[in-house]
Amino acid sequence: MKIFQTFNPHCENLSQKGLLTNFRKILQKYYRKELGSRYFKHKDKQFQIGIFQEIGTKTFKQPHLHTIVDIPMGKINQFHKFLKDELKAIYPSLTDNCQIVGTGKYDEQNVYAYCQKEGLPIITNKDLYERITPVN
Repeated sequence: MKIFQTFNPHCENLSQKGLLTNFRKILQKYYRKELGSRYFKHKDKQFQIGIFQEIGTKTFKQPHLHTIVDIPMGKINQFHKFLKDELKAIYPSLTDNCQIVGTGKYDEQNVYAYCQKEGLPIITNKDLYERITPVN
């Protein structure tokens, strides 16, 4: 089952890199909690995730994240609540949204089209793994 999440800290001129770094650390914390301290050895048990950054307009920059996650139905609420609670501790004005992506012919395609409207690169599991897990 795929879900579409939005996390918007509502902080004007927030650093995109800072937001993404905080998201990575929280995701790392989630996997450590669920899979143990050697979570990085269990890539097969980690959810397939695509992270899309959105900046906002030229005059009002308000970076936020959209994610598309392939996740079992029974884990959706737990996963979303964990991410929301951790991000809200950092960004008190955070708003979030979580929706199940429909199974219709164009549902997933439309979600990806919406996420790619700013033309920024998609961050995937491989990118997260390489950036979260330090070498040595």
